[in-house]
Amino acid sequence: MAENLNINNLTLDDNSFKLLDEGTYHFMVAGHSIDYYSGNSTKIPANTQVVSCELEIPYTDETGNLATITVKNNLNIYKKALFAVRQFAECIGLCSEKGRESINLEDMDGKTGICEITHREGNDGNEYNNVKICYAPSKAPKVCVNDEEWKQWDRGNGFISVAGQDDNLPFE
Repeated sequence: MAENLNINNLTLDDNSFKLLDEGTYHFMVAGHSIDYYSGNSTKIPANTQVVSCELEIPYTDETGNLATITVKNNLNIYKKALFAVRQFAECIGLCSEKGRESINLEDMDGKTGICEITHREGNDGNEYNNVKICYAPSKAPKVCVNDEEWKQWDRGNGFISVAGQDDNLPFE
């Protein structure tokens, strides 16, 4: 049974954040939410829909145990940013790598792909994990930082395989 926490007296663990090494990683889309952009930018139009994707990435923690981290990847839904939406959709198999297609981003949960993680500096001066690029299956690197962890990670997580990224992974 989950423990209820008192919002007036929370103790937060400073070690809950993990900065991954930069490189390419296997991921699974663990979930997503849809909201509207509320920031202050001259590049992103007001009231732009934002799909916030939760990418679950397996890695080995400091004690040598298999762990996962969730990295957010925001997709801004407006004309000048559709290249990034298409790149993500190709990566997880929602569309092919050629032609004009209609897709439903609601179908992304459980899909898998490969992305490149870099670091970015936040407004607070701290470094954070950043999804730099999501690779289409034909363009994905053959070796990823977390190949061993991906092999160990329970395949019973309900993965919906993408062509070229299922049980015929390049390292198996």
